[in-house]
Amino acid sequence: MKRRKTVVTIVLNVLFCGIMLWLFARNSYLRPFSGSYFKEILAGSLLLGSLYANYFLLYPKIHHDRPFFYWLVIVVMAVIMGFIDLAIAYNGIVSCNAQVIQYIGRFRFFSMILFFIIGRNLAMNFFPFLLRERKHFQQSLEKEVKVVYQTVRMFDVTDKKSKLHLVSIDDIFYCYQQRNSTDVYMVQNICYSRLGSMKHLEQLFGNKDFIRITTNVLVPFRYIKECKDNMVIMKKMPWEDEPTVFHLEPKTQKEISKKVTEGVLRYKEEVVAGERIPKRPARRKVKRKPVTPSDEKVKKVLSFIESHPNCNTGGIIAGTAIPLSTVERCISSLKKQGLIKHSGSKRNGGYAMVKTKQKTEGTEPLQKVGAIAEEKAAKKNLAKETVI
Repeated sequence: MKRRKTVVTIVLNVLFCGIMLWLFARNSYLRPFSGSYFKEILAGSLLLGSLYANYFLLYPKIHHDRPFFYWLVIVVMAVIMGFIDLAIAYNGIVSCNAQVIQYIGRFRFFSMILFFIIGRNLAMNFFPFLLRERKHFQQSLEKEVKVVYQTVRMFDVTDKKSKLHLVSIDDIFYCYQQRNSTDVYMVQNICYSRLGSMKHLEQLFGNKDFIRITTNVLVPFRYIKECKDNMVIMKKMPWEDEPTVFHLEPKTQKEISKKVTEGVLRYKEEVVAGERIPKRPARRKVKRKPVTPSDEKVKKVLSFIESHPNCNTGGIIAGTAIPLSTVERCISSLKKQGLIKHSGSKRNGGYAMVKTKQKTEGTEPLQKVGAIAEEKAAKKNLAKETVI
């Protein structure tokens, strides 16, 4: 199939070049006849040479990287080819170009001929752009489709009523090509069809999971039981009386049997090793350090509770403008220190100072908080001095 395609493309290119040269030699192609068939064929071969140079050399290298430079080169090439065409058609390259430059504004003959020839050259050099762009677009689409098939593992097929279905690639038993369509046989004993060649399916599925054992048959490694001599024996399905067997072609028998055995062994090893189902690495649980509120906020909450007894959390937030989480931390630290307590129910109750501490000395709780803050600061200073 590959050789046939290359032979067809070569034949078509040769026919195209022959027709172009015949048109140049026959009616001079937008220019009066120069009087020599050799000159006309030389002008046509130069134009064809610029066309194929653009297709094979110029476009693939600089079009996507530098599009402005590409079009500038195309325009310059078309203008130079126009002057060379006139120089070949009329005697004397230097005299002809000098005449064209000298009389281009005075004689419409040269100006019109040059204009049409440059337009023809631009049009001919524009075809490689269209062909290459279409080819590049097709290749990019095929790559994206292949990635989608490999990641999602779903495949679009049609049934006998031409309804579209999405089936799992892992459930494909084998594929059999018939003329312009391919029959897709599933493990569930259902047959679907899909337009396209077997080569296209082989490119989509990849060589890791599927193998083309003959020109018309494509099978997955997961449902191959073994390969004996010139036969590939599939695993027996519940709806089968005997396992399905495919006979290999004599030309590719040794190569295909070797690939089948290697692929089946690789698939079994991957299943045993668990590589078919990728496992996500377990996340490490990081223990967060408890956040302690600042001493200023603790003092602020304590002074508010002292001035507003039986106040709830909402009242403390409204009076001190401290966030809820910080207020809760301040209240928990004050409870641990034994400075405040909660009285009443959760809905109607509130926080108040401890009575014993409040009776003896009203400023003692604040003094205690200040003393704790001073102790913390002293510890920090000692730690810094030891480090130094």
